[in-house]
Amino acid sequence: MAAGPYNAILAYALKRAAITANTKGSIAPYLPWFLELTYLCRLRGVETLTLILHHKTKAGITTNRRKDNLVKWTPRLRRAGNGAIACREGVLARKARQGKVVPDSAALFLDRDGQPLDKDGLDTLWQRFIKDAIKEKVIRPEDRFSPHDLKRKGITDTQGTGAEKKNAAGLSEAMMKTYDKSVPTVKPSAK
Repeated sequence: MAAGPYNAILAYALKRAAITANTKGSIAPYLPWFLELTYLCRLRGVETLTLILHHKTKAGITTNRRKDNLVKWTPRLRRAGNGAIACREGVLARKARQGKVVPDSAALFLDRDGQPLDKDGLDTLWQRFIKDAIKEKVIRPEDRFSPHDLKRKGITDTQGTGAEKKNAAGLSEAMMKTYDKSVPTVKPSAK
């Protein structure tokens, strides 16, 4: 996936998330932050869904995959983390104003009822969102991608050597061949 389709989808998600909830064209306000955290931390979608509040530390975001790592703060990552927390707090505040108690959960991503967002809910939202993006010509049908493709793009876009990318991704050498789509620059053979 090239930078263009991702950047177009992110801008589209930010625009639609800013529309008042439950009105035509609105989407869940957490979607842009989900996209960014998944991409910037090189997580699978389900790993992003299982982030909880204590994964946010002073130094960065601790990932919660088989091989954890700490993704250091950048202004962009901090904006995504703070945006996700603001969406979470908005759901809790709205439910409190309605006099409804939300079960105590440290989940970063909550659905509109204050429950931890699950994969089915995300998949439903994503399918509707990406179909709208294609229909409105934000991206071309052949540029369609899934939340899991964000991990691949994040790994490919990671700066550094193959070993540094592998460490950042928490993947084996064999899996790096699947996820890293960058084309290595090599010297020609010599006689």
